[in-house]
Amino acid sequence: MESHNILNDLRATVKELGNVYEEISLLYKLSERFSTLNVKEICENLVDEAVATVGVKTASVLFFNEGLRTLYTRACKGDWEKDRVIDGEVEIISNALEYGKPVAFCNLGAVEHENCLSGLGSVLLCPLLGKGKTIGLMVLADKSSEEEFYSNDIKLLMVITRQAAMAIENAFLYEEIEDLLLGTIKSFVKALETTTQWTAGHTERVTMYTQHIAAEMGLDGKQTERLKICSLLHDIGKIAIPRDILNKKGKLEEDEWIEIRNHPLVGAKILSGLKAFDDILDGIRYHHEHWDGTRGLFGLKGDDIPLMSRILAVADAFDAMTSDRPYRPRKNRNETLKEILELSGKQFDPSVVEAFYRWFNRQHQAFLP
Repeated sequence: MESHNILNDLRATVKELGNVYEEISLLYKLSERFSTLNVKEICENLVDEAVATVGVKTASVLFFNEGLRTLYTRACKGDWEKDRVIDGEVEIISNALEYGKPVAFCNLGAVEHENCLSGLGSVLLCPLLGKGKTIGLMVLADKSSEEEFYSNDIKLLMVITRQAAMAIENAFLYEEIEDLLLGTIKSFVKALETTTQWTAGHTERVTMYTQHIAAEMGLDGKQTERLKICSLLHDIGKIAIPRDILNKKGKLEEDEWIEIRNHPLVGAKILSGLKAFDDILDGIRYHHEHWDGTRGLFGLKGDDIPLMSRILAVADAFDAMTSDRPYRPRKNRNETLKEILELSGKQFDPSVVEAFYRWFNRQHQAFLP
């Protein structure tokens, strides 16, 4: 009898250790995955993870609007509308938000919920708990196995939502800082563009072109955002160039050309105090390098030139050639594109040129052999 009890205790211990191991493994996996994502991506990953881990047909992530006392959908799968908004004052919702604990309903039809969760059967509600406040709510419904929600389902969901809530708060903070930074950058750019009438709007247009090229090349959200910052700052080195050189209508002297050509290096030096921007500084520093290595300040060639620089080179050249300059009139768009195509593999990365060409044709219905 005693040995039988010991065996049962051992089995129970092994099972509990197995559950703990599963939770720790899940926690580690999620912390790794969420750390590099933005808010939208975290929510989408949270839904995918909940569906896979708990085995439900429907999952949604909702954020809480304190002012309106409503919850609005940020990500979902299954039987849930992407634009669904639910009333935060409905009792089953407000209780979950107020007490900060998961709550499960085996049969939602038997519970008063004012149709805010209509179309669902069994439901598990789990708050997204941030530091000191509730960010929102996760709704899981209808397990694929048709079983009810068990305690282990709730424990796993709590692990997932706690990690996600921390990641969401960090992502929100990052976005706030990034917005502040971008606002400061745009002020720098405006200050630069007031020094000469010839470059007004250049930075914004170049940034637009780089974003379209990035989309064509399939760059991810983080790469695209870094490229955006790089594009906004790419000409910041021109602040150090005398205005009479920037506005000169006649032919530039050799020493004046050197001032112009050095602006990528000067720009990178100006921004060198931004330690988290090493990739962006390289993008600025090398954006006038030639793909074939024949020209440029540093003699880089091919893939040794950072991708941001290669994308920026095409966007910058296209806008420069299609804009008036004090020493020459603008070229038309088709003529400029033809020249860029001819320089593919020489001055420009062929893959970047191809991506720009695809986007350009869709936008302008241009055809060049």
